[in-house]
Amino acid sequence: MELASLQKQGTGWSKLFITAAWLATIIITYATLAHVGLPYSIYHRLAPLLMRPEIKTYAHLEHIIVFAVLGALFAIAHPRHTIVVCCIVLGGAVFLEILQNLTPDRHARVLDAVEKIAGGAAAIAVVKAVQWIGLRRSRLTRQR
Repeated sequence: MELASLQKQGTGWSKLFITAAWLATIIITYATLAHVGLPYSIYHRLAPLLMRPEIKTYAHLEHIIVFAVLGALFAIAHPRHTIVVCCIVLGGAVFLEILQNLTPDRHARVLDAVEKIAGGAAAIAVVKAVQWIGLRRSRLTRQR
């Protein structure tokens, strides 16, 4: 089933992606602002599966991957609202990084924000490209 057909069906699939996107936002917000022990406990559980990367490498990958997933979910959930999706995902990355200054055991870093923005932007771009290709293909098949 193509991405465009999932979105056109509207009811079940779009609601699922909208719910997943906002649920992911809540989870990411909690994990970002929670006590610093939470990310370390997750790292120690995943490290054996990931060939034991250094904690810094893990953190960089985690920033990129988490916001890539978030960006993809929002881009799929709201295919006609790309600017709003970018504001939510990319602005949310910056906002969460700033909010870390308010927690006693966290710190905001520009590099972390850049990694989150890069992951989110890349995923949004990929989803938009797939949507555009799907739209072109469906138009070509209708013309035949």
